[in-house]
Amino acid sequence: MKRLALLVLLGGCSIADEPYPVRWDPLPLPSSSDCRHFRGFYADRGESTTSTLRPSLSRELFGEDGPWEKAVSVELDPGDDTLDIRVAVPGSVFTRRLTRAAGEFACDRGRLMVHSKRWIYSDLMSGRESVTIEMHRADPHLVARVDELTTGVMFLVVPLSGESARWFRFQRLQP
Repeated sequence: MKRLALLVLLGGCSIADEPYPVRWDPLPLPSSSDCRHFRGFYADRGESTTSTLRPSLSRELFGEDGPWEKAVSVELDPGDDTLDIRVAVPGSVFTRRLTRAAGEFACDRGRLMVHSKRWIYSDLMSGRESVTIEMHRADPHLVARVDELTTGVMFLVVPLSGESARWFRFQRLQP
């Protein structure tokens, strides 16, 4: 019983909710209620106001297991029931099709929403991550709010849970 109490006391929870950056232009109202206005190419490396590291759009979409380290651009091609994503890396293209029926994406009043669940693992922690990326078209950028909910264990015994909301923007390359 004492071990269980110790685990509960050691368990952790964290919440980090980054507000929309005030130095960025305000988000415009969507130009249409569907998401076809997102069709086009975007730079894979973007910007954030809270980090000096340049975020990767493909890393946010697919996690650590995707081709994000060498990605150059991301093409979005939303349809009514599918969202095709193509990530250009030197010498090849990584393609993934998301479906509305599987709950992998949605179009909500002109905002493109991508949902994913993925396993995370490292030497210190393992667990499950639920990610929702809410995309806004704010020419000449794609602005993304990334919400993550992570539950897992550290050192295989200490339960952890964390939530974060971060904002990124990525340059639009072509329509």
